[in-house]
Amino acid sequence: MKILIVTQHFPPERGAVRRLFEFARYFVRQGHEVSVLTAMPNYPDGIVPPKYRGRLFYNEELDGVKVYRSWVLPASNKYPGRRMIGFVTFLFTALMNSLRLESNYDIVLASTPPVNTPVLGWLISKLKRSRFVIEIRDLQPESSEDFGNLNRSLFTRLLKKAMHGLYRRADKIVAATDGIADYVQTLGIHEDKVTAIKSGYGEEFVTADHNGIRKKFGWEEKFLVVYSGTLGWAHSLETIIEAARKLTDQPDVQFIFVGDGEKRSALEGMVRDYGLRNVTFIGAQPLETIPYFLKTSDILVESLREVPITQGTFPAKLFEYMASGRPILFGAKDGEAIRELKEAGGALAFASDDVQKLRDLIMEVKSGAIDGEDLGRKYHTHARKFHPRERWAREYLTFLDRK
Repeated sequence: MKILIVTQHFPPERGAVRRLFEFARYFVRQGHEVSVLTAMPNYPDGIVPPKYRGRLFYNEELDGVKVYRSWVLPASNKYPGRRMIGFVTFLFTALMNSLRLESNYDIVLASTPPVNTPVLGWLISKLKRSRFVIEIRDLQPESSEDFGNLNRSLFTRLLKKAMHGLYRRADKIVAATDGIADYVQTLGIHEDKVTAIKSGYGEEFVTADHNGIRKKFGWEEKFLVVYSGTLGWAHSLETIIEAARKLTDQPDVQFIFVGDGEKRSALEGMVRDYGLRNVTFIGAQPLETIPYFLKTSDILVESLREVPITQGTFPAKLFEYMASGRPILFGAKDGEAIRELKEAGGALAFASDDVQKLRDLIMEVKSGAIDGEDLGRKYHTHARKFHPRERWAREYLTFLDRK
């Protein structure tokens, strides 16, 4: 097959976009021709790497995947208005770039968010007379409404109607979680057109060791509680800071935030105001080093804001957390992620605003009252059995190939 993937974000950018690159590489290894129509990299800090600067279009090849990049207004997470303009500019420059592509494609696969990519993918599929597939990694604008980033209004109602119309026009829909797949089917879209393809984990999260991380940062004698990922609005990270405040009487417990995002400055402000010395922000790290940070932790933590949309949310990094074989504390009352952890061996869950429960769980793992090593092994075994990324890539390809 000849597949064109349309996505505004793609490596070397960080985050969930790695999923698409890994799947694309797998498709190429299976003998398919894969191209990607994307933007000049600038997410999440708004900084364009030197080799891409000053160009309207830029072509390259990454591990056999042909990548066609288009100019976009760079914008960091700190400036949502500028990012919105960036979405619009990508719609037009990428459409111009698509006219330069000589190939016709069997499939045009548009990954969302942002919401501009399904529009672009649909237009290109008509021009190329290709089958049209939408991959939904996060529901928009539903997610932004629930989290309060967008007020419910005539604009969001129209946007929702437009997105649902595109879902109905798609030949197939690939959802990143079971919850998203279920939601799409409530819109009247036949279940045969919809499947859930999880992100899974890369083998490096199993094979990595500590790689001297503790010594490098001076954490040799510390009990490490690690959060890795975007410091963004979807996460209730204030609860983790408050738990650190309650554990100042345990000087060997250190909280580590690996990542960056729009919440970072506010969280650092909390740490300064409280005078905490047991919280460290190390910022975004190279992708290849993330497995080392996970492996060196004593506890991995995640906390989602309690809104309706999170019931069907499954953070992609949770697969990597499980593969790393470390105990996981998860902030949510219920939902798809909690059910997966229970199935894997047990969920150490806390309400995302329950500081005391989080503090108590940390101490129970630290004291051995909860056998964190045993639980981590169970998570690892579960991930190895059900969630290798190659397994999900194979299912993805089978679904795309089905007429």
